[in-house]
Amino acid sequence: MERNLFLIALIFLIITGCGKKESANTAKSSSIAEKTGSSAEDSSKLKSTKKEDQRKEGDSKFQKPVFQLKNWQSDVKKPEVEDDAANVSVEKMEPGEAEEAAEDIKVPSDCLAAKLVSKTEKIIWTPKWYFEGVGGVKLPTMVLSNDSSVLAIVETTGTDKGPNGSRIVLLNTYNWQVLKIHEFEENNIDKISFLPDGNRMVFWSLKQISIKKPYELIMIGVEKGDILSISKEIKADVSDIIATEKNVFAKISDENIIYCFDSSNISKAPRKIKSLNQKGVFALSPDKGRIVLAGEKYLEIFECEGMEMLSKFSFDEEYAPENVLFAGKNEYIAVSAYNKPGFFFKDGQKKQFCDISGRSLAYNKDEKTLIYEKYLNNEICFAEVPDLSEKGHFTPSKINPRTQGTAIFLAYFKDNSRYTVIDSYGNLSVFTKYLKSNKWKKRVVISPKK
Repeated sequence: MERNLFLIALIFLIITGCGKKESANTAKSSSIAEKTGSSAEDSSKLKSTKKEDQRKEGDSKFQKPVFQLKNWQSDVKKPEVEDDAANVSVEKMEPGEAEEAAEDIKVPSDCLAAKLVSKTEKIIWTPKWYFEGVGGVKLPTMVLSNDSSVLAIVETTGTDKGPNGSRIVLLNTYNWQVLKIHEFEENNIDKISFLPDGNRMVFWSLKQISIKKPYELIMIGVEKGDILSISKEIKADVSDIIATEKNVFAKISDENIIYCFDSSNISKAPRKIKSLNQKGVFALSPDKGRIVLAGEKYLEIFECEGMEMLSKFSFDEEYAPENVLFAGKNEYIAVSAYNKPGFFFKDGQKKQFCDISGRSLAYNKDEKTLIYEKYLNNEICFAEVPDLSEKGHFTPSKINPRTQGTAIFLAYFKDNSRYTVIDSYGNLSVFTKYLKSNKWKKRVVISPKK
């Protein structure tokens, strides 16, 4: 009995204790749950608040993007012509020095050279020697004034890679002193011509993409080198230009067109004249009334005033003349091309005067002879006009002091019976013949600066 009561009491205690524990556990669990729920809710609210704040902050900072195109041209440095001008110098003249020089060699007072002589400074120039590639000078073109007292030589500045500029060197042909030098830093001059009045020149400037320079025909004053007018009408290269009193003519390459500009202002729209040739070189007649275009197919002779074609003569073969001139009369015309025959036209009849020509051709009006270079040995020969009988010759490379190269310029000057040769190495040499002898004397006046 006692045992049963003990068991009952034990069971009651166990049941009562377990209920409290469960209740405690339940309360504890409920408390944790409440705290956890409250904490999660607060955390959720905090995160939501932070996101809202970030969104608002982001909204305040957000701006509509503005896209700007980069001006690459402003960042790209424009190429410059490399020219150290080491071959040019200017010196001040001492008092009386100009007068002494004038007394040494008389220069006619009425010629163009006399008008350009400086009494305050002395300019010294020699062709610059470039060591790029095979080396050499860069003298693309040269021309005599109408009275032959001034020789204009164009020297290209800059490297073979470009861009290029040019300087026009004006030489007094009586004493070979430099009269003026006109610099054109961004013009690559390829052709040049004096106007008959001697006060103006016109030149053709090649296109240079790197410095955005188009083809240009430019007229300048001879004394100051100031630009008087410009034409950008021609959009392609030209094979030659020539100036008359009223017009400037330009033969566009690869088209049967001659452009005719008003010489008083070449910026005016030009006339376009049909030609039978796509290329060619010009010459002006002795009476200044005609011009001839020697092209790859025909000799075309035009009247200057209205550019009416007066006559034409065929070469009977593909022939590209590099030189053409009137030999004393309007009816006498000579043409030559490098490594090709030289031809003389008399009243339309063609006759060969040289089997293989060199680079140069000239005319001596005093002795009425053609002066030309032969391809073989670069020999300078003379042929009487109009029968073309040979009158003499000399070879520059065989006369001391020795020089080399082909003749890129030939001329005869009456005073002292001088023959002048400029060769492809940049040497300007003067040749005179000994009296009562077949021998020649040579004087090298200008040589390149290396």
